[in-house]
Amino acid sequence: MLETILNRAEAGETLSRADALSLLAIQNGSADYYRLLGIANRDSRRRFDGKGVIFAQIGIEASPCPANCAFCSLAEDAFDPANRFALPLAQVEKTVRELTAAGLVDDMFLMTTASFSQEEFLRYGAAVKKLLPEGMRLVANVGDFDLSYAKKLKETGFTGVYHIRRLGEGVDTRLDPAARIRTLDAVKEAGLSLYYCVEPIGPEHSYDEIADEIFRAKDYPVEVMAVMKRVCVPGTKLFSRGEISAAELAKICAVTSLCVKPVRAMGVHEPDELCLMSGANQIYAEVSVNPRDVSLCTETSRGASLERTAQLLKAAEWAVR
Repeated sequence: MLETILNRAEAGETLSRADALSLLAIQNGSADYYRLLGIANRDSRRRFDGKGVIFAQIGIEASPCPANCAFCSLAEDAFDPANRFALPLAQVEKTVRELTAAGLVDDMFLMTTASFSQEEFLRYGAAVKKLLPEGMRLVANVGDFDLSYAKKLKETGFTGVYHIRRLGEGVDTRLDPAARIRTLDAVKEAGLSLYYCVEPIGPEHSYDEIADEIFRAKDYPVEVMAVMKRVCVPGTKLFSRGEISAAELAKICAVTSLCVKPVRAMGVHEPDELCLMSGANQIYAEVSVNPRDVSLCTETSRGASLERTAQLLKAAEWAVR
């Protein structure tokens, strides 16, 4: 049975949810494990023509977020209100100029907590859009919103939205899973590109849960897909649950890539060479705050620089522009 599924994956055939579950159950380190990673690697390199992709994300503000995600450094229960800040627009503009100057960035992301003013975010977006090179995509990473706001994002110049129904949504977060789905629907109806991710994957999450999010992405569909492991952030409620291994993340990355077959990019957090040889070709350079980092300047801590992202991609023999 498994041999048949691997043969079908190698032939580029469409995989079912049952196929995905069989592949996810492969023992890490086995011969089938490395065959799976190799199949995903070859498939992605053909699909993406050997090209690596770098996205840049700027955290516009930091505040105790009411979503209170139990894995996030910005959660109400974890974030020190004394560290609250919002980057001045001029500083965001300066950072955008610096990030785009190197000619390495494909898409520019702006991120806020769930409580940040929607109207203020549009003001930042409009200013950033004017600075982007022709053809560069502008992507919003914000809280839930309705169709009316989705249309405003598009009118402002945003081309896409990063939004997900997280693993453990409504249990490890204060957010309503149904509201997350409504936002996904609004993104699609407004004609914005949806950027999706299976995240934040922890040791306690079942393959059934992971498969649900893999195939949710297929239903929309998405051009950019990703997988992300949960990082043990000191001070967060889920710190004690631990993290999945790099080998496990690479397997999930391979299965996700083969099932979804995103046409633009397959991303991974945290990036490493193993995942970049297992179907992933996209990683982030991050500036300012990062939900996986206690530093308010993640570019000096967990967040990779443009130079580091380019080095990682080149090490895995992905071409960067």
